[in-house]
Amino acid sequence: MPKWRLSSSEETNRLERRFVFLSLALVSSIWGFNFGIMRLGVLTLGPLAFPFLRFLFSVPLFLFTLWKSEGSVKIAWRDVPLFLLLGCIGFGAYQPLWSYGLRLSLASHSALLLSLTPVIVATIVFVRGEEGFRGVNFLGVLLGFLGVVLLTLPQKGEGLNVLLGDLLTLGAAFLWGLYCYLGKRLLAKYSPLRSSTWSIIFGVLTMFPVCARDVFRVSFSGFSFLLLCVFLYGTFLSSLVAYVLWMRGIGSIGASRTAAFQYLTQIFGVLGAWLIFRDPLTPRLFASMGLVGLGLLLTQWKPAFQEI
Repeated sequence: MPKWRLSSSEETNRLERRFVFLSLALVSSIWGFNFGIMRLGVLTLGPLAFPFLRFLFSVPLFLFTLWKSEGSVKIAWRDVPLFLLLGCIGFGAYQPLWSYGLRLSLASHSALLLSLTPVIVATIVFVRGEEGFRGVNFLGVLLGFLGVVLLTLPQKGEGLNVLLGDLLTLGAAFLWGLYCYLGKRLLAKYSPLRSSTWSIIFGVLTMFPVCARDVFRVSFSGFSFLLLCVFLYGTFLSSLVAYVLWMRGIGSIGASRTAAFQYLTQIFGVLGAWLIFRDPLTPRLFASMGLVGLGLLLTQWKPAFQEI
């Protein structure tokens, strides 16, 4: 076979990786616009009631999809502690922090600050020497983070509420990075759909004690058509579709490279915040997009001598 011609297995691997990258780009757009759309729900129902109800409504959808596609919904008892830990980190703690931050700050700030997630994940794998993460990849993470810093420099007129919201969002970014890193352990045994389903189930259980009081105060008679659309977007697109594709990305290309797509998410997030809440578009935004794009490219870079 000529050297320039790929074998069938190499071509299949290339197509699979291309599909993973495209699917993660789709997730980035869904989660990017999610900031603006979910903020409508948070402002309407509150930062605790809305995320709890969103994922509570998602559970039957996940279970039905899992049962129809894989024939069962079981997990091993010995894996329950890890699922519980992931549920606590990625939902029980992350969601309230993210929602409160979203309520107090701007949707564009929330989107940009979550770009710290790849820094957290990459730092862990870089220190532990996992996933073949090289210096050029870490340079990409730093460039992307520089783009975030450029856009989140303090501006005139921002009050203490915005600062507090930003700090809460930083805490949420740390938790989401930890969730991405630990979640890869489950993917060696379970499908992305099964991993996502049980993480959300245990997440709802851990959220309940924190959110119960606000949930019982919600008046369902006040649900508008717009709010129902927000829930549909949150339960189907940004939960079922996005979480499954995200976990599949972690299993295919690793936690650090998957988390790097958070940068792309932030670009869509800023655009969504501009469209929905008219958050300003500035020259700094476009400069940041350039840095984020370059950072994403370098983070995904694999030298030719590395195994794919």
